[in-house]
This record gives sequence, structure tokens and C-alpha cells, in this order.
Amino acid sequence: MPSAVRAQVALLGLLAVLLIPVGTSSLRGLTHILTCQEESATPFSVTVLEDAPPMVLSAAAIRPGDDNGRATLELCGGLTLDMRMGAQRQDRADLTLAITNGSDYGWRGSVRLDLDGAIVPVHIGHVGPGETASETVEVRLSAGRTYEVAGSLLVGP
Repeated sequence: MPSAVRAQVALLGLLAVLLIPVGTSSLRGLTHILTCQEESATPFSVTVLEDAPPMVLSAAAIRPGDDNGRATLELCGGLTLDMRMGAQRQDRADLTLAITNGSDYGWRGSVRLDLDGAIVPVHIGHVGPGETASETVEVRLSAGRTYEVAGSLLVGP
């Protein structure tokens, strides 16, 4: 085999070895590179009764001076995650996930939603400095069950 062909084969082999980590890596459903991951302040639960709309229960502490009774816990250097759930029907609820950026830099954000053990990444998108971006997802609920809802903020450049 000529030396020029051997050099090309060796170069292709080296390139293939270097690309193995890229081919086997996964962003786990994310649409951006992850630079920070922090859990939201207060998980809550949803109880679904037989003949009534779902009830949202939380153990959040309300202190004087908080904004509308909500504590503002900054995550990842100036971001806040606000999770709200509302239900108009018995078998479904709307879960709104909002990221507010209090920093001087733009970020790309997602929320790792943990709905009673089922992990779902929800893409929020770009959140500019001083802006709020949100996404609403519809959640199916079964009567006679209680669901635990928690979220983690996943941000990147």
C-alpha cells in the first residue's frame, strides 16, 4: 500500500476515533447546551377528585414583603422559574412554565418537568435580559390520583 494512501486511512481512522464521543452523546431532549441546572423552589401536588376539577396543593411559605405572596428565588445567577397550574376540566390541566431573566445576559432555557416520575423537557427558548418567556403544556390527569409536580431550570448560552 502506498504511503499516501496509508496516511489518508490513518487520518480517517483518527477522525473516526475523535467523533465517537459526539456520536454517543445525548442532550436528553434539550435544544441547547446545558451550563446550569437548578431545582425550582417549591414543588406542588395535584389531587384529582372523581366529580370535581383538580385541586392544586402546595406547601409554599408566604412571608410579608414577598411579591404577591410568592418568594422570588433566583436560580442560575439571576433567573427565576415560575410554575403555575390551572384546571378547567376534570381530566386535564394547563401547566405554565415561565422563566424571567434578571441578569444582563441573554439565555436559552428549558424546564425539566417531573410529573409524578415522568421526566419531560419543555423548551422555553431565548430569554433576553429583563424579559420573561413562557410555555404552556396541557397535562392529562386521571381521576382518583395525586400527582407530584416539580421542575428544574436548565439554561445555556
